[in-house]
Amino acid sequence: MVRASLFAAALAVIPAVVPDGMAAQEAVEVAGTVVDEATGEPIDGATVRLADASGSARETTTGPDGAFAFAQVAPGAYTIAVRRFGYELLSTPLEVGAQAPPRLDVRLTPQAIPLEPLEVGVEGRPPRLVESGFYERMEEGWGTYFDPVWMKANKAGYDRLGQFLSTLQLRAPQSRCAQVPVYYDRVQIGFSAGLGTNRHRSLGDPRSWRRPPRHDPNAKKPAVPALLGELSVSDLGAAEFYTPHSKIPFFAWNDTTTWCGAIILWSDWTAHAADIPKIDVKLCEPGGRPGEVALDGIVEDEITEVRLPAATVSARYTLSDRLDRRRIEVRTDSLGRYRVCDLPEGTAVDLVAAYGPHASTRGIVAVAGGGAEATRLTVPVTPPASITGLVLNEATSELIEGARIVLVDTDFRTVTNAAGRFSLEDLPPGSYRIRAVCAGYTGSVQEVELAEGGNVPVVFRLRATDLARRGTCSI
Repeated sequence: MVRASLFAAALAVIPAVVPDGMAAQEAVEVAGTVVDEATGEPIDGATVRLADASGSARETTTGPDGAFAFAQVAPGAYTIAVRRFGYELLSTPLEVGAQAPPRLDVRLTPQAIPLEPLEVGVEGRPPRLVESGFYERMEEGWGTYFDPVWMKANKAGYDRLGQFLSTLQLRAPQSRCAQVPVYYDRVQIGFSAGLGTNRHRSLGDPRSWRRPPRHDPNAKKPAVPALLGELSVSDLGAAEFYTPHSKIPFFAWNDTTTWCGAIILWSDWTAHAADIPKIDVKLCEPGGRPGEVALDGIVEDEITEVRLPAATVSARYTLSDRLDRRRIEVRTDSLGRYRVCDLPEGTAVDLVAAYGPHASTRGIVAVAGGGAEATRLTVPVTPPASITGLVLNEATSELIEGARIVLVDTDFRTVTNAAGRFSLEDLPPGSYRIRAVCAGYTGSVQEVELAEGGNVPVVFRLRATDLARRGTCSI
């Protein structure tokens, strides 16, 4: 197992002598970057957790640049932990003093994932629920948990989610708040009354939420009602209940949930996605026979670019002299790498990768005498997210055409149309900062949190200057 490391210089302990009046000092920012120790590339989607001595914790997720930040951190002793699928968990103490600590440089090394042969049949945990931190929080005892096994055994006989949710509330410590926020796959969908009653209230329009596809991410699915009382129990796969003033996952952490607790629900699709296959994969070794070459490559998630262990790669080719069609099937190792050995030189190989129910598009690779360059196959495992919105004049509410929409520190860009509207599609889940840029106007940056397959609406209200043109951006 490879050890993850954190640069000592970045975590230099600030003197522990705390002067009188420390409590009155302003809070500081704790920020840093998470990168791959071997390549130096930033790691997107890593979960960073900052916990104080009392056990109260905050979480955030790194963006495409690997950066993270915690604002308003009071001086004191903390533990900072960084977790990412495919890397070893890092946890180390951090002392925060009167001044902000140096920017943290976190370096993670890929972790060898212990796998067992398929025939063993060991039941695994759903990888999406694992990556959400569900099992980690359950083992640490943050709240009350209903895992997929319990759900499957106990939700029979129920029809609507509202009815079953009241039953779950009676099995967990109750909040005395009139309304308890309810989240579904990281997105808040409504409120449920405290003390286990069945008075539920939903957010938004019934057409505003769509259930992630189970098998084909490109297939068009009908809209599912977003009304809390109308969701089917069959859509529920796991649940978490948190009491007031308990530790709460970062995506649901706000003033309301701090005082009233939270109910976090996970879809059946998230809780029952194909388990990570339990196999020990070793890449084949080429035989070295004349006229035969090997083909190497990697398999990644199309949206997050996370490498997929134990994915299936199918290679098909035809022998030109005998019109003999052949097929070789291999699996990726714990680092998402695959190798197809002993291919005839000069062969055109038809490649396709699969991970659970998800499959890549087919690609043709020509294998020359010296072999082929590493071939990257992408599988659409993570449902992409999107941001839609509009830009308008703060004073007149007039929609603005031609405003540039930018996700800060990324390559995602777009421009508002004649109706002042914009859309950014195929975004990896995570935290972003988004801004609208328009000559003749000023505006602020907004922060958005994107869940898998989710859409976040954003409205920019720009303040006009003397250079502003009516309804359009100045050149």
